[in-house]
Amino acid sequence: MLRIIQNLFCISEQSRFQRAVQAFFLGVCAPLGWLGITHVLQLTATDPLYEVTLYSYITVGSILVMVCFALWISKSEEYFARMSLLDPLTSLYNSRYLLTRADQEFAMFERAGQDIALVMADIDHFKYVNDRYGHSVGDIVLQQVAKIMQNTARKADVVARVGGEEFALLLPNSTTDGAMVLAERIRERVEKTPIDLPGGEKIGVKISLGVSSTEEFLPQVFNELYESADNALYRAKRDGRNRVVKAVETDPLTNEVAC
Repeated sequence: MLRIIQNLFCISEQSRFQRAVQAFFLGVCAPLGWLGITHVLQLTATDPLYEVTLYSYITVGSILVMVCFALWISKSEEYFARMSLLDPLTSLYNSRYLLTRADQEFAMFERAGQDIALVMADIDHFKYVNDRYGHSVGDIVLQQVAKIMQNTARKADVVARVGGEEFALLLPNSTTDGAMVLAERIRERVEKTPIDLPGGEKIGVKISLGVSSTEEFLPQVFNELYESADNALYRAKRDGRNRVVKAVETDPLTNEVAC
């Protein structure tokens, strides 16, 4: 994805020396271009059109250079702005973008009653993977799980990495049942997809997920929905891992499950 973004915004990694060489050639091309024009038009310094042509060349050349420079700067700004919202390892969105979109979707929920769901996911026994195989293999696992999530989610869904091995999926206009189906589909695909390691070895990982939605209760702020899904994830871990658990309504005074 990073390469696609770089190609889209015409961004390439260049050393300072390469940039200096480009600037040098740009500076050389300007007078060479003028020499070419005078040669083709057979202009001399005494020609009445000499100064008019020179000023026109300088004006048009300056405009072109400044326009190209402005376009390059704007594309660079767009690229870095987008990169600031992506997790560098998995190319998923990061917590900053998740919260921004969550505020927008929550406002839509309050205004139009359009339900949203949130799925929290955590790779089971990920510390064991890091301890046994090393962090480089752990990174591969994170990337592969992220890819499964991205390919399974809908285009409108926001898939983000919010912690070391923890992910969140924001599902606009989604019911609880729909979110449960999606979460179970992700769980199954992660469980059934072996992770290919550089040495040819394959390992399997599993994942636990917690689901919450505005259809089940009425959170006052998005953080309440987040905490609800996170509590469901905790229950999935507590109850044996490798499962999907739906959030349950709790008593705000006792923080216990309401009967």
